[in-house]
Amino acid sequence: MSWQIVKIIAIISMTLDHAASTFITQPFLIERLGMSLTVSSYTLRVMHSLGRIAFPLYSFGIAQGCTYTKNRGKFLLRLLVFAILAEAPFQLALGGLGMVRLRLWPLPMSNVLFTLLLGAVCCFIWDFFSKKKVAWVAVFPIIALVLLAERHHTDYGGLGVLFVLLPYLFQQKKWKLTALSGMVLVLYLASPLIMRYTLHWSYLFCALGAVGILALYNGQKGRQNKFSQYFFYAYYPLHLLLFYVINQWIGPIDIDWDRVLP
Repeated sequence: MSWQIVKIIAIISMTLDHAASTFITQPFLIERLGMSLTVSSYTLRVMHSLGRIAFPLYSFGIAQGCTYTKNRGKFLLRLLVFAILAEAPFQLALGGLGMVRLRLWPLPMSNVLFTLLLGAVCCFIWDFFSKKKVAWVAVFPIIALVLLAERHHTDYGGLGVLFVLLPYLFQQKKWKLTALSGMVLVLYLASPLIMRYTLHWSYLFCALGAVGILALYNGQKGRQNKFSQYFFYAYYPLHLLLFYVINQWIGPIDIDWDRVLP
């Protein structure tokens, strides 16, 4: 399986999750598509669960990009530019179903591209100090960036930053995937215990499924050009903006819950 295929899977997964978080709501499924309460609930759960596949794939991709990029400055700049461009669509689409008030300054750093950006910076910091034979010094700025992600509530927070960094630290693919699997387990098993929220097992299994997909990755890029390279970055803000427009076009959906509830 080429990396091009992996990225397509990641995009499909992310799109399903964001669609279920924006305009494909339970009232929409019940009133517009005629689903029952149970079927609509399961439909949304499946879409959100499949959406858990995306982040491990993107994290692994950024870690690989940090390893093989020939221009680190350009790599980071590209992530930063698209992260900034994505912030308004992210807030509009996912901040309370389009009802959020935009907050663009100081830059809130909410969307997942900021998480991936901070993860990439951590990779380069580690590499810089490792080459100087003082890798332990890198721990301090890395902790600062992890805390920064938590402070600004970026998607997946500080753990998301480590999703990028830990696979980067290993040379062999099996250890990269082991590190990624460990982060998935921490995110979906340890975090619910610490933060006291409900664990959705389907989320865990789908996130681990992403590791299985990466195990099939053959190290080949697949068909790729400049357009496709930038498309995968641009798709994130563009699809969020589209979903926001669709959500506004559909508008509020009134539902008679007394009729729907058993």
